Amino acid sequence: MKRVTLKKNKQEKFKQGYLLLENDDIYQKDDINEGELFSVQSDTAEHLGTFYCGLQNRGFGWKVDPAYVTTLDTAYFVNLFEAAKSFRASLFNATDTNAFRLYNGEGDGLGGFTIDNYAGHILIQWYSKGIYQYKTAIVEAIKQVFDYESIFEKLRYDKNVSTHQITEEKVEFPIMILENNLNYMIDLTDGAMTGLFLDQRDVRKKLLKLNTKGNAFLNLFAYSGGFSVAAATNGYHTTNVDIAKRSIELMEQNFAINDIALEDQTFYTLDAFDALKYFARHLKTFDCIVIDPPSFSRTKKKVFSVKDNYHELIEAAVPLVNYNGYLILSTNASNIQLKQFKAMIEETLSPLCQYEIESVMGLPKDFKTTDKYKPSKYLKVITVKILPS
Repeated sequence: MKRVTLKKNKQEKFKQGYLLLENDDIYQKDDINEGELFSVQSDTAEHLGTFYCGLQNRGFGWKVDPAYVTTLDTAYFVNLFEAAKSFRASLFNATDTNAFRLYNGEGDGLGGFTIDNYAGHILIQWYSKGIYQYKTAIVEAIKQVFDYESIFEKLRYDKNVSTHQITEEKVEFPIMILENNLNYMIDLTDGAMTGLFLDQRDVRKKLLKLNTKGNAFLNLFAYSGGFSVAAATNGYHTTNVDIAKRSIELMEQNFAINDIALEDQTFYTLDAFDALKYFARHLKTFDCIVIDPPSFSRTKKKVFSVKDNYHELIEAAVPLVNYNGYLILSTNASNIQLKQFKAMIEETLSPLCQYEIESVMGLPKDFKTTDKYKPSKYLKVITVKILPS
């Protein structure tokens, strides 16, 4: 078996079971191709695990097993998927939700790909050419373990995120899925996204129960309006902001299939920062503002990153929140830990207002994580109540 030898100062984390081998961890290595299995070793030739080569970002490969493994066959993946299915038994038995994650990469035992279920239509997302070498075995295992209407794939390692149908059933998109007894339209073939971020299911559920004195709700970076549909169902009048014109069509579609009156919703095709300035000039305030930006974006006016610019969104939003109203602050930036995100929020808010942190949320159960790779816990959602001065 081919070998990778670790740098001395990188060995301890792999002795503790760390799952992702990064280029910076490597002292020397054999000539290893994408998809090949190899042994990760210490400088004394101690075997620290079998990995497969899958190049993504700074990563070189994911851990397969602590022992020596010479092949990844259908039986290997059947075992992974059976365990994943058992872990999600409550969701398979749910009557109010039929869209959720079936397999969450490293959280369920092997990193590099995920599998989602949209009302029986399965989507595999591949994050490297390395794991894609095992497509045949993985698809066969999916067919053995999960019931399905169709199977699609997105090649996340392709800059265009190309999408293909694997099975031959005829599917006409969009389809309608059910989540928390609400309906959302899904298109597995519409670019990089599908129409709904499944990892925010618990936040949408929270909005169904949120109680404030008024009923004005602002959704920045609204996309298809998932948060707004939940809030509107709870009696809020929503204001929705997204820089993409296409988002308004998606939002109107989702409001309509839930019998929510469009005249009670307002839509703006604007940059979020420009929208906040506009609302401030027009003295418009809200009882809840959701801020869930992309980790990184670039427009003609501005380059945005969570690390450098999220606090600016908070500073602009605070004056627009009515007393005893809420800021729901969310990020999926895996390079920022919860402790850092919380510290940034508190440092930003402290000179601006009185506040209390009402709740801290992460990923829902089906987005299984592992302490052996902390970036798997990428989603952080902090709800802040703005108090009277």
